[in-house]
Amino acid sequence: MSADALALAASAGAVAEVLRTAAELELPAFATLGALPAPALDEVAEAIAAIAPAAPSLPRFEVWVARPLGLRGRTHARSIVVGLPGLGCPDAEHAAWQAAHEATVAEAAAEGRGSFLDLERRALARLRSRARGAGLAEAHGRWLARLDLRELGAIAHGDDSPE
Repeated sequence: MSADALALAASAGAVAEVLRTAAELELPAFATLGALPAPALDEVAEAIAAIAPAAPSLPRFEVWVARPLGLRGRTHARSIVVGLPGLGCPDAEHAAWQAAHEATVAEAAAEGRGSFLDLERRALARLRSRARGAGLAEAHGRWLARLDLRELGAIAHGDDSPE
């Protein structure tokens, strides 16, 4: 476990205890699954390589998979965690685009402006623009179509540069 993750867990107090107990409840399911299937991890790595032109900040992150995330992803420091393909996450392509999105959100957050919703909107617009520029608009559209983004409202059409 990373020192950053341990410090974050320790500072969370009761919340960390709830998460720990939830993880322990999941332990029997993981025991029956065994180790994460290597082919799924390889497929995610291949899919990330295929979309790399649309996600220039993604190589700065280590990408992990976690069954409970399904369609979504999370970022902490230099790690991104996305859903495990075949278990709530439809496929490796979706996991790769989710990782690209998380990296793009981190990029937008580093600019230090805006609310959570503003960051999400800027990152979505930026990734969409980059996907178009890289000839990956159709693949990006498949990922985007799976997400319920109604809460975000309209996503502006933007270029791929920081605003």
